[in-house]
Amino acid sequence: MRVRSKRRTARLLAAVLLAGTLAAIPARAADDTATDYIIKYKQGAAWLQSDDRWPFEVVSKNTMQRLRFLGLLEWYEPDGVGELLDDAPAFYEPEQWNLDLVQASGAFRSGHHGGGVRIGVVDSGVNPHPDLGDRLLPGCNCMDDNAKTEDTADNYGHGTKVAGLIAGAGERGYIGVAPEAEIVPLKVTDGKELTVSAICRAIYAGIDDFGCNILNLSLGVTGEFEALREAVDYAEAQNVTIVSAVGNAGRTTVYYPAGYESVIGVGAVDQNGDISSRSNHNESVFLTAPGVDVRSTAYAGAYSLCTGTSFAVPQVSGATAVLLGIDPTLTPAQLRALLARSAVDRGDEDWDAYYGYGILNVAGSVAALTGEEEPPDTPCSFLPESGPARELRNNTDAPLDVIYLLAAYDERGVCLGVTSGTLTLPAHGTVAILPPPDGARYGQFVCETATMTPLAKERKTP
Repeated sequence: MRVRSKRRTARLLAAVLLAGTLAAIPARAADDTATDYIIKYKQGAAWLQSDDRWPFEVVSKNTMQRLRFLGLLEWYEPDGVGELLDDAPAFYEPEQWNLDLVQASGAFRSGHHGGGVRIGVVDSGVNPHPDLGDRLLPGCNCMDDNAKTEDTADNYGHGTKVAGLIAGAGERGYIGVAPEAEIVPLKVTDGKELTVSAICRAIYAGIDDFGCNILNLSLGVTGEFEALREAVDYAEAQNVTIVSAVGNAGRTTVYYPAGYESVIGVGAVDQNGDISSRSNHNESVFLTAPGVDVRSTAYAGAYSLCTGTSFAVPQVSGATAVLLGIDPTLTPAQLRALLARSAVDRGDEDWDAYYGYGILNVAGSVAALTGEEEPPDTPCSFLPESGPARELRNNTDAPLDVIYLLAAYDERGVCLGVTSGTLTLPAHGTVAILPPPDGARYGQFVCETATMTPLAKERKTP
């Protein structure tokens, strides 16, 4: 207690000296419109820090100028403004097409649900919801320096939707990709806009105070900030994976933290696996996931549809939790490699600025980690290539009359044409199918003849 008292006295003395002797220093700021600045003290001046909880401090413009004049700062920058990366609102619909597109059911059937993994949702807060249950843990409010309060109520609705897409599960079935993962709300805003300093506080709090394994940031800010880069680097050093949105302008604009190399930047695709026209395309795109009219938990306790790269992100966070639930020793770099290797390739071969490494494939990433064959998602499945022909397998105990469709598409995923034919698959039998020419981009679809019910699908970009 005596040491602490001396430190407080020293801080008070420093504040008096600064206020008394430097009042006449002319203003020289990098951004005359900024009202607050994020600063980092030099190592020898760190005792001036008024709050030990963060490795940075937020001060007024005048205080920053005085500290800079005295040579006490390692760096300073205006506190930036970011935003939650949702898009147009929509209404409730019952379809869960997004879980089918990312092949989540394979992980569900194998019992891989993300249990024991904790995900920090850096967002507008998270409200209790029947589909979140006791998996919603206490969190904190990081909106200002009076942080670490327990007020994590979601008055905007964004964070509750994000949480549902990660871990939602209820009487109507799964909504989230990792229905047994734990959610820690780290509130950074009551609306769409938020500050860089709030994001940074949430990252440090999620790691140091709540033991999060993954941080979901369905938000972004244009431009780089030293405080944010240091927070992201700290997460990587602490073995914590950050997943973030790439933005909804439909342009090459880079949003951060998705723009940092260690962060998994996520773009959005629609129900057909086509890239959303609003999803940004640039070097920050690592993966894509459903982000157009996907159903999730609403902050008032019901359900709603949501659109934007914001809502593609939590599905990748959920897949990351599934992998960590299988092997908790995986590093962020190993997780990125697994997700990239198993993604369903779209666009240009390997990586491109629209799809990244492709569309999230939960079952494929689990199979890549465990070495197990992916469990079939439907009554039919395409077998791995063996020679010039492909084989279609009937996984049921009865013969199936099916229609086989072959669709060609361009590098953006736009369909160029479809051919079709009828097949009869014997019970637990296979039928050989000749694939398209080498180098073609295509999709194969199988439907039951009588009802046109989809049974199997496969997309490929050689």
